[in-house]
Amino acid sequence: MFSSLFPWELIQAHPNLLTKGAPGPYAFSCYDPYLEKIFLSTIPKSFLEEENWKVLAGPEVTVGWLEDNLATLDFFSNSQSYKVLLSEQMSPKVKEFLLNENIDWGDRYFLLTFQKEDKFYEKLKKKVTTLKVKEPRFWEMGKLLKFLCEQTGVSLSYEVQNYLLEAIPNEPGEFIIALKKLALLGRNPRDLKLVDVKEMLSQERINQFELARLWGEKKNQDFYKLLVELSHDIDGIMLFFRFMQGHIIKMCDTSYMRGKSKPSKYDRQIEATSALWTHADLRDELRFFGECEILAKSRSSKLVQQLRLKKVSCYS
Repeated sequence: MFSSLFPWELIQAHPNLLTKGAPGPYAFSCYDPYLEKIFLSTIPKSFLEEENWKVLAGPEVTVGWLEDNLATLDFFSNSQSYKVLLSEQMSPKVKEFLLNENIDWGDRYFLLTFQKEDKFYEKLKKKVTTLKVKEPRFWEMGKLLKFLCEQTGVSLSYEVQNYLLEAIPNEPGEFIIALKKLALLGRNPRDLKLVDVKEMLSQERINQFELARLWGEKKNQDFYKLLVELSHDIDGIMLFFRFMQGHIIKMCDTSYMRGKSKPSKYDRQIEATSALWTHADLRDELRFFGECEILAKSRSSKLVQQLRLKKVSCYS
């Protein structure tokens, strides 16, 4: 069985992630570590014979370990369940063993989690129960935020939710951090006023909307000057590059606004600046920010060089 669902769909279809009374191997792919943690926490301890997992990272698993702990059945090993994180990092020999060896799982659950899908994951789809958390599209971030509010128990007004969607990067981790901060106020989150939330969640890092405005209006000197100054905040700038890719995709097709009865200030900004760009230029910029995100992820010194070159070219 293979299921590929958005977070709010997956929690409905598989509220406990695994199936009670159906031990054996499972594969679970989730694009974000924060979401992965939420879904892994939904597995009741009562599902497990030993009521606990033994947790390993992919690189820790060896063929010898598998032979000792899975292939050999004895009184002591048969009931322990295992969770392997970052399974994409297991060695080719380990992956081959798991695909080809006929293992008697007994009462054990064996959960392989993936943050990046590979050929091994694709082959598992045909052999074991396989679940995937799909990444929401940019127009579904409101559903993602609502899902996270429900999972964290932080219920917010519609007005506050809309503000969060515009004020912080639309990433699960950023949403969860914001929700935790609001929960620390010690009041019913549902009763929070927008002014209180704005004060609590003042822009602490990169103001992505201001930067997007500068870029959209082709104020390149100011834009790249700020980017170079902010390049020390690797995590923040990496999120910004990801944000910019979504921003550019929206500029390529502004028809998504037709379904909105009241476009936001951000939507109106996109509509106004999209007229300044050709599709060819937007395609080139999309590629550039994608390359910058990769450099930021790898902590490469080439990123600053790229940004400085862009900055210098603005003055020529």
